[in-house]
Amino acid sequence: MRDYIYYTIALFIAFPFIITFLAYGITKLRKQHTWKAVHNAVQWSAIFFILGVGVLLQLLFDRSFFGWIILLFLISLTGILIHQYQKQSDIEISKAIKIVWRSAFLLFSSAYLVLSLVYIIKEVLS
Repeated sequence: MRDYIYYTIALFIAFPFIITFLAYGITKLRKQHTWKAVHNAVQWSAIFFILGVGVLLQLLFDRSFFGWIILLFLISLTGILIHQYQKQSDIEISKAIKIVWRSAFLLFSSAYLVLSLVYIIKEVLS
């Protein structure tokens, strides 16, 4: 039973678009609201894109980049909090985290596509 869970998680990391479409479809069926379904799909699949990019980087360069990914998140969050402090007098951490998470989805889904193509080309040529 444990192996099935591991294989399912590995499948979602290898193909994170599957979880994006599943999360969108399930939310769309339950709530009938398109934008809530899109936001829910982004929130749930972002972690799989982040893990997928980390795995692809490790396969391409033979070293782990997860520390750099975490540092990227912390720097982004710090920048957004500084911007909030300068523009407003109060800081909304939940709003800043939501912005970082949604922008991470955009960044890492794009990076996943590019790195997947690079990895495929590298494997075909070698």
